[in-house]
Amino acid sequence: MRRTCWRTGLAAVGVVAGLGVAWAAEPAWNVRRIPLERVSVVAHRGAGNLAPENTMEALELSWSMGCIPEVDVRTTKDGHLMMFHDKNFARILPNAPEEMKKKRLEDLTLEEAKKLDIGSFRGPQFAGQRIVSLADICAALKQDSKRSVYIDVKNVDLAQLARETEGLHDQIVLATGSEADLARWKAVAPHSDGFLWVGTWGDKDDTNVEKRFASLRQSGFTNINRLQVHCHFDDKGGMVPSEDFIRRAGAEVRKHGIEFQTMPWNVPDKIEVYHRLLDLGTAGFGTDRPDVAKEALRAYYQNVSRAWNVRDHIPLGEFMIQAHRGAGELAPEGTLQAFELAWSLGCIPEADLRITKDGVIVSFHDNNLARILPDAPPEMKKKGIADLTYEEVQQLDVGKFRGPQFAGQKVISLAGMVKVLKAHPERMLYIDIKKVDFHQLAAETLGVHPQLILASTRYPEIKLWRQVAPKSKTLHWMGGTEEELAKRFAELRAAQFAGIDQLQIHVRTGSDGVLTPSEQFLREAGHELRTHGILFQTLAWGRKDPEIHQRLLDLGCASFATDYPDLVMQAVREYYSRR
Repeated sequence: MRRTCWRTGLAAVGVVAGLGVAWAAEPAWNVRRIPLERVSVVAHRGAGNLAPENTMEALELSWSMGCIPEVDVRTTKDGHLMMFHDKNFARILPNAPEEMKKKRLEDLTLEEAKKLDIGSFRGPQFAGQRIVSLADICAALKQDSKRSVYIDVKNVDLAQLARETEGLHDQIVLATGSEADLARWKAVAPHSDGFLWVGTWGDKDDTNVEKRFASLRQSGFTNINRLQVHCHFDDKGGMVPSEDFIRRAGAEVRKHGIEFQTMPWNVPDKIEVYHRLLDLGTAGFGTDRPDVAKEALRAYYQNVSRAWNVRDHIPLGEFMIQAHRGAGELAPEGTLQAFELAWSLGCIPEADLRITKDGVIVSFHDNNLARILPDAPPEMKKKGIADLTYEEVQQLDVGKFRGPQFAGQKVISLAGMVKVLKAHPERMLYIDIKKVDFHQLAAETLGVHPQLILASTRYPEIKLWRQVAPKSKTLHWMGGTEEELAKRFAELRAAQFAGIDQLQIHVRTGSDGVLTPSEQFLREAGHELRTHGILFQTLAWGRKDPEIHQRLLDLGCASFATDYPDLVMQAVREYYSRR
């Protein structure tokens, strides 16, 4: 996961401003900055402590709990990939003849392996469970694009694995303890994530794990998207690796955009251990008890102070400001020049997307051309992007209406935006859909999904986008009266805010200074969203003064959308300087 996209610019601007912010005192990273449903809980061996390990029942149970199953894959005698962990059948088939116990999966054909009952050893209620093939796993993944699986390779040709999972690589995470395996995997499946686990079994102190990290540091943590450190605990609460190491390791790998996980190896049923690791900066878990891990996470997120303030939890360099319409009050809206300006300010530009007559997705907000082309003939003003081909759209001057200094600026295509994002993986972009097919949009932005935040006021669109682009983020925005907002919140609450990463409320200010919705509503909304790890954003309509934005920060706001990103950013910096 890449989480550094918006930080550098804002941090740099803060330094230039010279406001004396105490950087060393910035808050430590905490998992509550991630939506609760996005926190990885990896069910070791496919929830192997709750159902017979590496079975389809275990996989389905893991997915139903909102977890990611980890499965072990080996190759049969006749070249088929199947889920099985052990080197032989002694543990799984305790009542089998001795010769059978000594055999490996690699000694059996696919048909022979499928006849084995690998559930009975866990109890009669599990009798009849069978070994699952890679083809079965792929079929299950195709049922839901939000599903993913960690594949721990025991005896597998990675090129074969890549071929047989073609089209599903974004749902496959290769799990291994070997950096060499990750390099080989990335060569054949570059769009799939790589997961490295670091074992500490038998270690008495940090010596070995420090050496392992020194080696990873030397290689720049190359090919690693997710990293997990195994933790062991004694009866007195002692932990190996140490708390200091876990805290430092988490901070280090996050600087590389890597998801940091821990695995409480020998105490998977203790909620307090999960909370301890979360306090140290873990962003996910591997576990034999995914049910306990999920319970621990829910309790941890609920334990958020109502007196929460952004200064104490989010560093200034990570404060997110959405430049509405791509810094549209500072440059012609929705153009590449506006986007570049927003990024240079340390903000995230928003692009409104429409589709041309010949099927090209472009950035353009309005339903017609009247406002953008005020001097055009009346018939031309009535037309919209959908009435023009992309070639015709490219002839439009969408800058001149803002002043002669902007003359000649053109509409940018989605392809152009993707090109810029690929060249700058640290950047992010809000996309507000006006009229675009989501499947086309997902296909044309493949490779930059983690850099996109889909903004929509329609919740079904949020859910659809998460289906077709699960690695992308979402922002659900809403306006209206307090009563209307309360009703929408109730509907989202019933859905457990599923699929939402950020939520934006439009705030209006009366001549008497009274806010709509009320201060109490905003304060309570922010608190509820934080218990789900959802970023609370507000858009103060028509306001660019620091007073209103600092007032919203006092009420628990953690992000802004604005037409005046330069001024709002200055207000945020001033607010942080009061720490």
